[in-house]
Amino acid sequence: MFWIYGGSLQFGTAGQPGYDGSYFAAYEDVIVVTTNYRTNVFGFPTSPEIPVNGRNLGFLDQRAALDWVQQNIAGFGGSPDKVTIFGESAGAFSVDALLTSFPANSTPPFRGAILQSGQFSYKPNQTPSTVPQWNKLAQLLNCPGNYSSNLACLRAANASAIKNAIEVNILEFNPVADGITLVSDPMQQRLSGNIAKIPVFEGSNAQEGRVFAVGQTNTTAYLQSLGLNDTATIKALEAAYPLNSPGIGGSDYDQSAQIFTELVFQCPAAFHANATASIGIPAWRYYFNASFPNFQPFPGLGVYHSSEIPLVFSTYARKNVTTQQYALSQTMRRMWASFAKNPAAGPGWNPVGTGMEASVLVGADGLGEGGIFIGENGTVAKGAYDLGVLGNRDNVLGSGVTIIDQTEVDFRCGLYASLYQRNARIGG
Repeated sequence: MFWIYGGSLQFGTAGQPGYDGSYFAAYEDVIVVTTNYRTNVFGFPTSPEIPVNGRNLGFLDQRAALDWVQQNIAGFGGSPDKVTIFGESAGAFSVDALLTSFPANSTPPFRGAILQSGQFSYKPNQTPSTVPQWNKLAQLLNCPGNYSSNLACLRAANASAIKNAIEVNILEFNPVADGITLVSDPMQQRLSGNIAKIPVFEGSNAQEGRVFAVGQTNTTAYLQSLGLNDTATIKALEAAYPLNSPGIGGSDYDQSAQIFTELVFQCPAAFHANATASIGIPAWRYYFNASFPNFQPFPGLGVYHSSEIPLVFSTYARKNVTTQQYALSQTMRRMWASFAKNPAAGPGWNPVGTGMEASVLVGADGLGEGGIFIGENGTVAKGAYDLGVLGNRDNVLGSGVTIIDQTEVDFRCGLYASLYQRNARIGG
């Protein structure tokens, strides 16, 4: 299992304790490889002086690491023919970039893919050019100075000075469509069927947006800040997410967070899985909906972005662990490993598009401590969807894992279809 960490392609490291693959190795009989890759301007320098095919250094790092696995994994008891790539957030962006950049007649250096809370095919906004940020960085470091160009000057600059300038001025650098590591229209590439036939297992968390929308007090203003400037669209979204409805609290923060959750993570995952299934590639879906006090950074975050990682890796804090938390972690780790061992067979339930219940709601049933923390003081409230509707089902796999039909959580996703279509292309 080849792990790619998240961090918006702007930061991150494979050395975080939460990514420790020891539990996978010890209990699931799999090998876990974690690798660093360059981020921000070090990984995605958008200098006009660099050829387009040389700007996605971070993605090239990931490919170099995958090549290392092909050449060396046998020495660790693994097989180069049995590699599953998995990643979260920007790590899942990276997985999607890999999936869509190997054509149908190719043999990628992996045979399965797991995408946790991210992909690159269905985007809520366009991927802007970051050439202006490159020019701004050069200006901040007084380039070109005595050098022949901005590129030569920045290559000679102290790395810590570059890092400081980036952080103080909040500069971000995006990948470009180079036709090698990233195609210009991954959505269309997938729908055309011209991608390698790699089974996928993907999903999102019930309240991803709560960590991104912290402090928001005006939903309209927040949606405008996300680039949704059409008044009719904003009114339609606010009407579709009424305050005090199931899964949405009584504040603009609650409303903004749930819109962000579905706009940026949940509905893209739904469209991505459905599109994959539509071209005959097996796809499985999960929907994570469990929250535990011992990995709440502060009260009120609930099932926030990245909160599934400690359960998948079983690296959650061992303080105040509940029986339900332990059992759910064991179950999720086993699901991920089962998929990795046999991607064509899936993680243990029906694939998307089979006409049967094909999503899994992880943690919303049977977990006393698995409720959603949405109160001002960390009080427990109902889950992101009405557990009175989803509860007491016959199709419970154990550890609070319940099979549902994806329409039970995706009923608002049609609101975003045209938006994803409009933002599909990525510039070079």
